Amino acid sequence: MLFSESSAHTLEEIMRIADSSRAAVTLGLAGLAFAAYPMLRGYGSETGLAGAALYARPAWVAAHLLGMVGFALLALGLSRIDERAGRWATWGAFAVLPYYGAEAFGLHALGLRAIQTGHADMTAASDMFRYQPVAITIFALGWIAFGAVGVRLLLLARRGGEAMLRAGLVLAGVALITYLPQFFLPPAGRIGHGLLLGIGLLLTAYATWTSHEATAPTPASAGKVASTPQHG
Repeated sequence: MLFSESSAHTLEEIMRIADSSRAAVTLGLAGLAFAAYPMLRGYGSETGLAGAALYARPAWVAAHLLGMVGFALLALGLSRIDERAGRWATWGAFAVLPYYGAEAFGLHALGLRAIQTGHADMTAASDMFRYQPVAITIFALGWIAFGAVGVRLLLLARRGGEAMLRAGLVLAGVALITYLPQFFLPPAGRIGHGLLLGIGLLLTAYATWTSHEATAPTPASAGKVASTPQHG
């Protein structure tokens, strides 16, 4: 044995607290990314040269990159507070990220080329990949996985706990369940939905962080671990 039972238990607590702090940071950053994504995206006609101008904006790429970062961080953060939610979020991220990459970089390049050539009809190609059968099927499967994550968060909120944590889980859960339908909302609705998810994740992150602060070992207990003699 390297440590006594009491010190080993303390080390387990330290590892758990470290996991909680990492979860809080990743979920908080995910919340900020999800809130900023629909604000930066831009809206308007997506046909003709007007659509090309929308796609060609640097903010179009930045917004979709924030969306991709948000999904990756969401999977990482949830995996540290609930294994099942984290696993389903990872599956969802794997399914939706290729589609987001095509939106971010493919449509951006298409928009730039349409503006350079003046061929307004080039933007019609956007729907060719958006509704390509394999692409849209994988994309839909990703949203089914995220919908399951949303249901899981609502179930976790019903178990009780701190009010802020429950509120965050409920808001994030509802936002994930409704993420696919929100694509059909007007701009204000999409921005509001991003804020809903962002606030839910920020509340969850803050509650997770304050929980880790409350259970952090005191300097005296940390010193006890450091001074515990080794055996054998």
